[in-house]
Amino acid sequence: MFQVGDILKILIPNVVNTGYDYRLIDSAQIGSFVRCSVMNKQYIGVVYGIGDSNLPQEKIKSVIEVLPYGLDVSVLQWIQKMSDWTLMTPGAVLKLIINVPDAFLPPRVEQLYAFNFDAKAKMTDARQAVADAFLSNDAEPMSVSDIQNISKVSSSVIRTMIKNGILEPKDQRQKNTDNFLYDYKDSGSVKLNEEQQQAADEIAGAISDGGFSVFLLDGITGSGKTQVYFDSAWRAYSSGKSVLLMMPEIALTAQFMSRYQKRFGAPPVVWHSNLTSARRRDIWRGVMKGDIRMVVGTRSALFLPWQNLGLIVVDEEHDSSYKQEDMGNYHARDMAVLRAKIAGFPVVLASATPSAETLLNVKLGKYKRLVLKSRFGGAELPKIETIDMRLNRPEDYALPDDKEDAPLRKGVLSPLLCQEIQNKLDSNQQVMLFINRRGFAPIIQCQKCGWVATCDDCSVGMTYHKRLGKLLCHMCGRVAPLPTTCPNCGSEVVMRGTGIEKVQEEISIKFPHARTALVSSDTMLSRQALERLVNKMEQGEIDIIIGTQILAKGHHFPNLTLVGVVDADMGLFGTDFRAAEHIFQQLFQVAGRAGRGEIPGKVLLQTYQPDNPVLQAICAGNRDGFMEEDMKGRQLAKMPPFGQLIAVIIEAEKESVLKKYCSDLLNAEPILNGAKIMGPIAAQVYQIRNWYRMRFLVAGDIKANLQPIVKHWLSKVKQPVNVRVKIDVNPLNFM
Repeated sequence: MFQVGDILKILIPNVVNTGYDYRLIDSAQIGSFVRCSVMNKQYIGVVYGIGDSNLPQEKIKSVIEVLPYGLDVSVLQWIQKMSDWTLMTPGAVLKLIINVPDAFLPPRVEQLYAFNFDAKAKMTDARQAVADAFLSNDAEPMSVSDIQNISKVSSSVIRTMIKNGILEPKDQRQKNTDNFLYDYKDSGSVKLNEEQQQAADEIAGAISDGGFSVFLLDGITGSGKTQVYFDSAWRAYSSGKSVLLMMPEIALTAQFMSRYQKRFGAPPVVWHSNLTSARRRDIWRGVMKGDIRMVVGTRSALFLPWQNLGLIVVDEEHDSSYKQEDMGNYHARDMAVLRAKIAGFPVVLASATPSAETLLNVKLGKYKRLVLKSRFGGAELPKIETIDMRLNRPEDYALPDDKEDAPLRKGVLSPLLCQEIQNKLDSNQQVMLFINRRGFAPIIQCQKCGWVATCDDCSVGMTYHKRLGKLLCHMCGRVAPLPTTCPNCGSEVVMRGTGIEKVQEEISIKFPHARTALVSSDTMLSRQALERLVNKMEQGEIDIIIGTQILAKGHHFPNLTLVGVVDADMGLFGTDFRAAEHIFQQLFQVAGRAGRGEIPGKVLLQTYQPDNPVLQAICAGNRDGFMEEDMKGRQLAKMPPFGQLIAVIIEAEKESVLKKYCSDLLNAEPILNGAKIMGPIAAQVYQIRNWYRMRFLVAGDIKANLQPIVKHWLSKVKQPVNVRVKIDVNPLNFM
């Protein structure tokens, strides 16, 4: 315990900070939260160690206040280790933890509004997004800023809704509520089968024994992994520990929430990106005080101020959404394992298609593998087959309003797939069509001169969205009108490629009586919108659902018996060394949506490459054999997980500044043993939002300690103020 007058290093939550010295005005200990001032701005910092600035006593400021809560020493060790690995500063890591600005302040006085669900008003897409924002927060009153941040609508929409009485003024003080203090119990409503019970008992033993361990819960889709880790969560929770159930945002479905409440007798406390500031504050404070001990959340839930954390479950551990690429680059799965190792408690990684990194750790004996081989409830695995598109050419079609002499529109659905769709519709069964491409057509091109519609702010093509009637940039969101003629030569422009809207158009012609629905980030603007669609599927109000990767996981439709993958070749031939692994995982997860009820399912993959090893492995259900071959190639190339990569991305608004700084870095490049620096080269997407981008790639073998090398190298060259440097350790995307 430190006393009044002691000089201590205080870590401040900002991106440049490694700690500043302050004088204590009250007793505190390592990890205590304190209020202090930097450049006349107040922060909540944390006591990080003994002061070491060697400044004269009179120049060292005092903290403003010592607060009654703090972080465990193991969390501070985790902050430092995470900083060393990701090359984020410790202050930047702390910023991920202290990310609720008013957590230590009394509730602010602010005008709140409630949604009048009885108002007689036309519900536009924007107004529905506002309604969904309220539904996602249990219809509690919200401030205008919360409504706008969560619903992503303009302020004019909100003003009009207030004027029309759709939004009604309510209390002027945010609620400080104890709504989340649930009393969980194990309802005993689920009986595990023999495989599940064996896995649950293994994890229970580790929880009881204490200490660090990692389990891979490796189960095919529909095998009941969720109920196994629910069992583990209850064991840890009932022993007085805190529990984090971490999952991708799109897996936070109403089906999952319902299963959670049925098992534990109360709804989960959910932490995700679309919470009001008041709710974020309440949950953050509840976790800090130890009142909230079980949370279901996305990757940022890992950075809540946990007290006595005793178990982390990472569901869909292979999912790329665990990789954060905005506020610092880190992989939440790996940081969860690091945190458990430092604090000494178990981690459960669950997946039907585990990542190469996890499988290697199993092979090396670092992780223990628990296998679930059969579907829960006796459902059969779907039969998976390819359709050779070289032999089954799609039939072209015409829209009802096409002129008689108009050329037919190019079809994308093979006769074989269409016949299977018809068979399922005749049997009152449901169909899913998967294509991981938004919009109608990804390329708008002049047939004569070759001009392509591209974004003015990004070096990417713009996609035509028929629903919007406009072109959309998928990088920055810029919208532009669809040109009728080429701006270069005046000739006719054509649409090339296929998105989900084009698939829906073809379905509407070939199956005019089928009830269809589109599912993508463009149509599902909130989790509530997705839930409404899920309910329609469950009620049998949709015959054919057409969607992107949002459909790939988390949903259970018992009457869905056919999955058709429209373009199974998409992504097979990317330059990324992980391309094969990612497409296998994606298609395997999509296939897992079929036949989860009493009727066996069928999966058809349309492809021009039916002999491709990825597709052959999916059809044979040979995941392990495929991953073994894929990893052999990586081992030869010394690519992760058998080697290390660090991407250094340089961004600037002026090309001349960018190239000069990259040239300076190149000239300062160190001589390395067992590693090499490649680049600089233009990034795959050279321009995003008018910032130009170049990249270096530092590669080394598995034992290479690359982080200190990169840190020292970058420190040798002064970074211009109008340049951004992003460091990505073992990147998942190379754009």
